[in-house]
Amino acid sequence: MPPGIVLVVFWLLVASLGIAALLVVGYRHFQRWLLAPDEPTLPPPERIGAECVVLKFAEHFVETVPKAEVPEWRRSRYTEVSEGKLALTDRIAEMMLLAALAELWSQGMLNFRVVPKEPDPFDPHSLDKEVLVTMGRMLPLTPLGRAFTVGFRAATRPLWLLREKRTEAVLEDMVEFALREIKRCLGWRKATRNSAENLLRYVREFSANISVPEEAVAQLQQTLAELQKHGDGLADALKATISYTLAALRRLEPDRDELGF
Repeated sequence: MPPGIVLVVFWLLVASLGIAALLVVGYRHFQRWLLAPDEPTLPPPERIGAECVVLKFAEHFVETVPKAEVPEWRRSRYTEVSEGKLALTDRIAEMMLLAALAELWSQGMLNFRVVPKEPDPFDPHSLDKEVLVTMGRMLPLTPLGRAFTVGFRAATRPLWLLREKRTEAVLEDMVEFALREIKRCLGWRKATRNSAENLLRYVREFSANISVPEEAVAQLQQTLAELQKHGDGLADALKATISYTLAALRRLEPDRDELGF
């Protein structure tokens, strides 16, 4: 091959690699700009919330199965909640999110409004209702209270050429941004691509050295019962939105069971 052609091929490869590197760096900077909070970073969590109660006493809030009944190859989907008992990690995460929202709602810090939504014809799992959220005041610095504050700000801030600043957040967006914040707080060494696992790990690490009173179980169960009694199908809409959001995120995450890991 003539030397001239070799040089042309060589410089084309160098140029291609250079352009690819610039695109990767530019995309990462754009992502950081897109997800950057508009306000200063919040302090870390400093008090327990309903999510800590659910995680500590999960057998009172979610269905459990004996560990011996779950095949070894499926156990990555489960979390051990007590001696010899497992519960689906996704169900625990959903209940933690629901309990935190119910607690903040009962305290008057979050308000919800259920509105009709046109289902997405290209998504067979899309919902026909949407939950809009308003935040009355600064949420307490519980693990999810802090994450929800970040999520609410991200879900209501203006996006260049796409939307103006809003006073209400779509719950689906708020939860997604909150879970992204939890993943950011864990850091790349601890975080996984599974949002439910990240939530459990984040709350578990926070409450590891904090006493969660068993009396809080009855109080939280009462709060959830009050939410269920509320009109407009609020509780069902919250459950459906949380489940849909985690399922949508899970579609972007590897399924280790299907891969045989």
